[in-house]
This record gives sequence, structure tokens and C-alpha cells, in this order.
Amino acid sequence: MATKLHSVVGKAMWAKVFEHNKDANEDFHGPGGACTIDVLLEKEELDKVSKSGSRLKPRITDEGISIKFKRKLLHPSIPELGGAPRVVDADEKEWDTSQVIGNMSDVEVYFEVYDTKMGPGTRLRAVKVLNLVEFVPEDGGEAENKLPF
Repeated sequence: MATKLHSVVGKAMWAKVFEHNKDANEDFHGPGGACTIDVLLEKEELDKVSKSGSRLKPRITDEGISIKFKRKLLHPSIPELGGAPRVVDADEKEWDTSQVIGNMSDVEVYFEVYDTKMGPGTRLRAVKVLNLVEFVPEDGGEAENKLPF
């Protein structure tokens, strides 16, 4: 199977799709960490992931059924396959990376399914933010203004 591009539409959760807010867990993702996004999917969209040949497994959360898509920042052998995914708005204009994508934002996620020695691999390719839900820190941003003592 050659590399094939697929997409699903759902609700974003824990979007860490920029280099500055990446998932830095190198023990899990390898050197450099990875960009990740959990996407809550309806059954029809979840079926698209299954039919794509991806081996990603859904997780049941309090919010619904989600799939975690990821893209390593440092690819071990092909540099252009690493780095942050492309992120655009609904009009396909480049996203302002200072704008955090809040939970429950409507997104379209593009992912690639490709061959590996161990079976099909899946890589996050791009995110289109269809409807932004603004990120508001749980403390309302108060922690940034407080002294730590």
C-alpha cells in the first residue's frame, strides 16, 4: 500500500499541534517529542479511520469516543516527515500559532496511512480549524499574575 491521505471531522481535545506546545514526553514519542491531538468522533467518522487501514485504537472518555493522532517532531530517517503539522483556519489561511485551539473546537484532521515493517502506520498531516472554541485556562489566567510565594 502506498501512502494515502484521509480526513475526519470531529471535536478537538488537548490540541498540542505547534512546536511551542508539543507533547514533550520523549520517553513515549522519542527525541523532540510530538505534536498530538485527540479528536472526538461520531460513528461515521470513526468508521473512516477503521476503513483507512490505520491501526489507531479508539478510547472511550467522559466526552465520547476519541482517537489520538500524532506527528513526531524529529523523524528518525526522513526529516521532511517530522515537524509540526500544517494548521489552517476554515478559509485555509495559515493559523496564528499564538492562538491556542481550545477543547471542543470543530476540526478536520488530515492523516496519512503508510506501510511499515510492522504493518500500517498513521501520521498526523494537517489540522483545519472549522470553528474555534477559545481556550480559557481553568483559573481564568489568574495564575500568570500571581507570585509563587
